[in-house]
Amino acid sequence: MRLFQIMIVLSAAFFLTACSGLTGLLFYPQSQYLRTPADIELEYEQVAFNTNDGTEIASWFLPAKKTTALLEKHDENKLPIVLFLHGNAENISTHIGSVYWLPENGVDVFLLDYRGFGHSKGSPFVPAIFQDVEASLLWLRQRFPERPIYLLGQSIGAAIATTSMALFEKEYAISGLVLDASLTGYRDIAQHVTSQSFITWIVWPLTWLLPTQWDPIDHINNISAKPVLMFHSPGDRVLPYEDANQLFEQASEPKTWHDSKGGHIQTFNHTEYRQILVEFLMQ
Repeated sequence: MRLFQIMIVLSAAFFLTACSGLTGLLFYPQSQYLRTPADIELEYEQVAFNTNDGTEIASWFLPAKKTTALLEKHDENKLPIVLFLHGNAENISTHIGSVYWLPENGVDVFLLDYRGFGHSKGSPFVPAIFQDVEASLLWLRQRFPERPIYLLGQSIGAAIATTSMALFEKEYAISGLVLDASLTGYRDIAQHVTSQSFITWIVWPLTWLLPTQWDPIDHINNISAKPVLMFHSPGDRVLPYEDANQLFEQASEPKTWHDSKGGHIQTFNHTEYRQILVEFLMQ
C-alpha cells in the first residue's frame, strides 16, 4: 500500500512539473547524435544561432543536389526549402530518416533540433519552442531572401508547425504547410496517452492543467490562403487518425488530404508519398 501511495505522489509531481513547462510530459530529448548526414553520404552544414531568449540552437542544413536535369526544369532561385520539425523524442540524427531523400529531389532541408534536443541548449517547452522555429526562419530568410520556404512537421512537430505557420507566415513569407501524423492539441494528446493504462489514468485529471492557447486546432484556420498538405495513416497507433481529420476540417482552402500507410510517422518510407510531397513543393 505504501508503494502505491508513493507511485501516486511521484506521478502527480511528474505531471505537475510537466504542466508548468510540458518538458516531462511531451518531450523526450536525446543529446547524443547516433549518426550524421556524412554517415549516409550527404553534404551538410552545421548551423548554430541564438534565439530571442539567448538559447543556443544547433541544427543541420542539407543543400539540394542541383543537377543539370533539375535546373533545366526549375529556376534555381525558386527551388523550395523545407524547415523540418521532428517528433517529440530523440533528435535530428534519428529523424533525418524522414527527409534525407529530399536533397536528391532538389529540395534544401533545414533540420531543427529544438532546445534541449541534440546539441541545442536549454529545455523544451511550449511556447519557448516557437522562438526556436522563428530563429530558424530568420536564419533561412537572411540567407535565402527570395526562395520559397515550407514547414514540414511530423507528430508533435506537426502541432508546432501548424501554430508556427499561423504566427510567422507573413513575416517570413512561408509558402505552405505539410503535416504528417498530426494532433489537435497538447492537452488532447496527453489525455489520450494517460487514458491507456490504469497507472496513468490515476493522474489523468492533472492533464487539465496543460495550456491550450498554442493548440494547432485553434490556429490552423488562421493560415491565410497558403496551401496545406496533410498525411495520416489509419494504421497509426500513436496519434488518433480522427484527430488529424478534425484538424484538416478546420483548415482553410487550399488543402489536400492523403491517407498514408504504415505506423506512426512512416509516411515517407513510401515512394508514392514522397512523390506527392515533391510535387507539392515544386508547384
